[in-house]
Amino acid sequence: MEAIRDYNVFIPTGNAKFGDLDWQLNANGMVVNVPDLNKIPLTKGSGPVVFVGDVASVEDSAQIQQNIVRINGKRQVYLPIYRQPGANTIKVVEGIRDSLGPIVERTPGVNLEIVADQTSFVREAIRNLRNEAVLGFSLAAAMVLFFLRSWRPTAIVLLALPLACLGAFIGLYFTGQTMNAMTLGGLALVIGLLMDESIVVLENTERHLAMGKTPWRAALDGAGEVMRPLTIVTLTISVVFFPVVFLTGLGKFLFTPLAMTVIFAICTSRLLATTLVPVCAAKFFRQKKSSASGEASHEHEDEGWFAYPCRLYIALLGGILKIRWLVLLGSLALLGAALLFVPKLGTELFPQCDAHQFTVRYRAKSGLRIEETEKLTQRIEATVQRIVPDKERKMVIANIGVLFDWPAAYTPNSGSQDGFLLVQLADGHRTSSFDYAQQLREALPREVPECEFDFDTGGLLTAALNFGLPSPINIQVEGNKLEAARAIAEKVRAFAQTVPGAVDVRIAQRIDAPQLSIDVDRVKAAQLGLTQEAVVKNIVTAFNSSVNFSPSFWIDEKNGNHYFIGAQYREKDIKDLDTLLDLPITDRGQKTAIPLRAIAKITPATAPLEINHVNITRVTDVFVNVHGRDVGSVATDIERYIDSIKNDRAIVPEGYRIEMRGEVKSMRESFSALGFGLVLAVVLVYLVMVFQFRSFVDPFIVMFAVPMGFIGVIALLFVTGTALSIQSAMGSIMMVGIVVSFSVLLVDFINRLRLEAAQDSRELSLRDAVLQAASLRLRPILMTS
Repeated sequence: MEAIRDYNVFIPTGNAKFGDLDWQLNANGMVVNVPDLNKIPLTKGSGPVVFVGDVASVEDSAQIQQNIVRINGKRQVYLPIYRQPGANTIKVVEGIRDSLGPIVERTPGVNLEIVADQTSFVREAIRNLRNEAVLGFSLAAAMVLFFLRSWRPTAIVLLALPLACLGAFIGLYFTGQTMNAMTLGGLALVIGLLMDESIVVLENTERHLAMGKTPWRAALDGAGEVMRPLTIVTLTISVVFFPVVFLTGLGKFLFTPLAMTVIFAICTSRLLATTLVPVCAAKFFRQKKSSASGEASHEHEDEGWFAYPCRLYIALLGGILKIRWLVLLGSLALLGAALLFVPKLGTELFPQCDAHQFTVRYRAKSGLRIEETEKLTQRIEATVQRIVPDKERKMVIANIGVLFDWPAAYTPNSGSQDGFLLVQLADGHRTSSFDYAQQLREALPREVPECEFDFDTGGLLTAALNFGLPSPINIQVEGNKLEAARAIAEKVRAFAQTVPGAVDVRIAQRIDAPQLSIDVDRVKAAQLGLTQEAVVKNIVTAFNSSVNFSPSFWIDEKNGNHYFIGAQYREKDIKDLDTLLDLPITDRGQKTAIPLRAIAKITPATAPLEINHVNITRVTDVFVNVHGRDVGSVATDIERYIDSIKNDRAIVPEGYRIEMRGEVKSMRESFSALGFGLVLAVVLVYLVMVFQFRSFVDPFIVMFAVPMGFIGVIALLFVTGTALSIQSAMGSIMMVGIVVSFSVLLVDFINRLRLEAAQDSRELSLRDAVLQAASLRLRPILMTS
């Protein structure tokens, strides 16, 4: 190794100025051809010269293989490519695809293709959201046409909607956001609200047209009357999304673009509802005949097909007003009953979605050779191919072992005994990835009992929300002694396996990897002229490669490529323990090699496969997947057991601690932040309405309707078996804005009717004002709903 390093060097020789010229100096520091490495002398000084070729063979070879990748059952060379933070995923993939053509042209006979790229999921998510938005847009347009029975207001609403979306895009552009699943999701979420403000203005304009006013006057009066409620609605929707700023970690980065999209869109819609919509109404609406008395008719709502449901509603409302205290108490009782169901809903950070792929992670006995692990992989692949039919299966990528270089940061494997299969399902597959994973969860332990398995059915979003962890529930035992931490983790694992819904319970770190402890007698080695460094380097060189600590290089003059040069044993020459014991140990200047057995004693032992740290402290991880139950309930059951043992020093000694981390911790932090933000948003909405209404009572009436909205939220979640999540929390936030919007429209109109009656010196009781306002606002409220 030292001879190759000394006689094959890559050092710029420099220049020499002779006469008028500056000559470049180029010594033959590096050999020209690979066979010339055999002619490098090993000895110096007088005496016969011994060459590298006398004791070794220089050949184009490789280091001992530590990583194998199989694609669809065949060994392949697999090149994962990661984008830089902040880069656009779709642009990166498209750039790679464009670059493949010239590469393939220069490498005939090599099949180079992209086996998987994440843009398929990104594109599908964007396509689905676009389809959802188009469908919602179409249904909302049909509803407007159904209620207003005229193409003119429908056309105006359909004109305002894309302009409101355009305003959102402009805002996203200037804030540095992109078109992604969250921003498009924000548009899909708010698309109904974008139409609501235009609908309210147009419907009120229709009411004034029915009074006999000109389109110009009807548009002006109709828009002017609803300016205050629309302002409150816009501010309310903006304020209720304010809690997003209290989210931390990944949740904040995910939902901030969504909230920004909603706010930009609703503000643009507000601007259009007070400018474009009234102008279009004044231009395209036609004047109607006034009532016989010449006064404003408030009965136009009862004309046509809407008459019967309107009268039925007014009759029902009139009866309810007679027993209003009973209704209020009943509503509060219903709210209390709904709140009792909240603990039964379960919790999770984000709902599971079918990612059209799943990962099977497996682990054989510690230290198993990678060749033997590959044989197990073939059996696992056969089981996967049997359970997942060809027409349902697109690709199976197996990654075995780990290359101990920078790729080690991108694999869950810890050593040669580990592997994982990424199973990609075909487009249009009928069975979900969850069902296939469950079938394999039951079949693989029977058919390949030599391995322990766990499954990951989440996609990109799940992996991001888990911060890269392989499971949603992560219990970490902190403590310095791995054996003691392992004993605690074993007890936690044993209990977690009994919890309903907990699957794939395992401990990540093993401490039983086979190890040969080489105890070198330093004194004897020194007497023989050997250092500890020399002993270790000789062992590493023979059984691995000198490239690991002292790489040499050779540059091919034909193609300019550079190659590592290292000394090592052929893998077939490493046979048994005697190969290690007979290893000759030499050092620079030493003439006689000393066998390792003369200066060292070798004893079998065990060692950790991997060691993880959190804040410098060693941790042992217990991972738990969840199937058929929500994450929060499973985590709560496990935490009860942890709380029962954490103070028992016989189980958890002094200096050791058990912590619940992962998705569960993020979920609770996010819920706490959203809860605080929601309370703050309610207070801010109340203050906004106090300013607009110039009253403390009217805003209180509006806010009283907010908790009633949670009755429907809780009931629907319970009936559909949906757990509380960040997504449902965002929906609840939207619900607050919608409930406030409807209530503001009604309360503001009640006040307006009473004010008009007072100005006309007419008697109008509060009950009559409520009934009349409810009648006149029933259609716009139903339309916006």
